[in-house]
Amino acid sequence: MKFTNILRLLVLALLFHVSFVKAVSPQEKKPKNIILLIGDGMGLSAVSTSILTDSTSSFRKFRFIGLSITCSADNLITDSAAGATALSTGHKTNNHYIGVTPDTSRLVNIFELAEKYKYSTGIVSTSSITHATPAGFYAHVAERSEEFKIAEQFLESGIDIAIGGGRHFFLPESKNGKRKDNQDLIQSLDQKGYSYFTKVDDLNNYKGSEQVIALLEDVSLSDAGKRNYSLGDLTTVAINHLSKNETGFVLMVEGSQIDWGEHENNAAKALNEVSDFNEAIHAALDFAEKDGNTLVVVTADHETGGTSIIGGTRNKEVSLGFASKGHTAACVGIFAYGPGAELFQGVMENTQIGKNLIHFFD
Repeated sequence: MKFTNILRLLVLALLFHVSFVKAVSPQEKKPKNIILLIGDGMGLSAVSTSILTDSTSSFRKFRFIGLSITCSADNLITDSAAGATALSTGHKTNNHYIGVTPDTSRLVNIFELAEKYKYSTGIVSTSSITHATPAGFYAHVAERSEEFKIAEQFLESGIDIAIGGGRHFFLPESKNGKRKDNQDLIQSLDQKGYSYFTKVDDLNNYKGSEQVIALLEDVSLSDAGKRNYSLGDLTTVAINHLSKNETGFVLMVEGSQIDWGEHENNAAKALNEVSDFNEAIHAALDFAEKDGNTLVVVTADHETGGTSIIGGTRNKEVSLGFASKGHTAACVGIFAYGPGAELFQGVMENTQIGKNLIHFFD
């Protein structure tokens, strides 16, 4: 074979390779919708327990899996504020900081980018919507405990639907809230066109298109076992509302109280909350499978409790042990499904998750 023919074949092979790489490039797989689910404190043992005890566990459905390094800017062990900021902005910050850099400069988060491009945005949480993780997607403060200030910042967030607890931070004392400045932020939201709900049944029956804030409890929601609705039910409400936008949406769902059970070293509570969070993942995956253009990413902001599986029985019951009542620096899982899921494989900093999500708005 002549040299020119060999060269021609090599060029053709290279062109074929380039075209193939382009065809499967993540840049060509931009999802219309993004659903990020955060199991607060949910380490790999919590995920393993779900897989070992439930043959229908949502975690069994994922094929793109990675590990997240959760350290904050100023500590090996992160808190939820810095963890949420990494996931929402792609930047490390100090513990207790939300939406700002270590020098307190304001960071742009994925919700702000989504709204810039006319996407709808939503939050569902079993804590107050002013708590560290949900606040990480709209607030900018140097102290996570400033929940009254965070509530004020929600007014300017533009979020289309928010479901969780937190009435105390939005209402004045004269209306059974805890605000001492006499501000009624619910009235202010009403003036902005929000529909306000305090009951799940009323929320379920709502068919309108206005922005929604549902504060179902004064502070956090009840434990999963004490509610007559699941986090999956609330996630479905949010998806149904957000999917009315033809442009697309970004939704963050937090299973907040997995962390709280582990802080207490209460295995039954932690596992109950993992099961409840699993219902939310099922709801997200069910929608994504039918829609065909939705990216679902499941991860945690950090691990709590040094949780481990220390025993069990043949009927798939497990026993959990705990090494700590605080957070740990253990890596947490990343699970992805849908367009762009291949970006979430391997070992990466938690900031890379945020960068990958923001990448879709470049």
